[in-house]
Amino acid sequence: MFRAGAAETAAFIAAVNRTLADEAHVRTNLAVFKEGVNLTSRLAIARESGWLKPLLRDLLGQGVSVVVNEIGLIEASCRAVERLTGIPANWVFQHNLYVTPREIQGFVPHCDPHIVVVAHLYGRKEWIFYDKALDNPVITDNRSVLVADPKESLRVLHRFMVTPGDVFIIPRGRFHAACAHDGGSVHIAIGCAGVRPVDHIWATASEAMNRSLMRADMGPADALQAAKTFLKGMNARDFTLPRNPAARVTVPDVPDRLSFEEVLDALPRG
Repeated sequence: MFRAGAAETAAFIAAVNRTLADEAHVRTNLAVFKEGVNLTSRLAIARESGWLKPLLRDLLGQGVSVVVNEIGLIEASCRAVERLTGIPANWVFQHNLYVTPREIQGFVPHCDPHIVVVAHLYGRKEWIFYDKALDNPVITDNRSVLVADPKESLRVLHRFMVTPGDVFIIPRGRFHAACAHDGGSVHIAIGCAGVRPVDHIWATASEAMNRSLMRADMGPADALQAAKTFLKGMNARDFTLPRNPAARVTVPDVPDRLSFEEVLDALPRG
């Protein structure tokens, strides 16, 4: 567990505010969940400006967890991750904002195919790490492997409570869940990933698919020889990090329409 100081907390909140100011971005990247069920497709979003705060208040009042994906990736928040955890700033590729009403578990036990740094910003939230973990999972067509089977009995490995300013790491592949307490909670889940050897293999396969000869029909021996010739001529290239440049903001800087403080105001009390 790490403890964010005033500068790191300000950087995380600045990233949130930069994104909430852009209603178009939020409209595209808003998702809602209740007890593991994705309800996003049922959302009715008003066309006029100022729709977000009333919708947020209504959803949270119904016990629905609200997620804003791809919040502003700014250099200050990436540097804060590096200072606190030692994870290189250029490994950060994603910030997602989670707003959860009290006594609500928005997601069933699951794991992520990358390292997650959690920066807790408001309220209290209980986290559970389970004894189940996948070995360096990646995103594939079968995303269901990242979610625990409801019939599966998972043993609790570690249970802990976080408060504002707490920062911790969820290891890649570790199954986990969380539940907000008291008046609800707000946190940022920060996705981090380095370059993986398989990235080079996938890049090579993608390049092969673009070559007509590599897609041609031929006998087994000829096909093997063509593949060997292709691979011999390939030179591995460095992958550029970060994947999502942190030197700039990922969403436009527009006049404020909603702020972090207003998100807190939308959470049900009592």
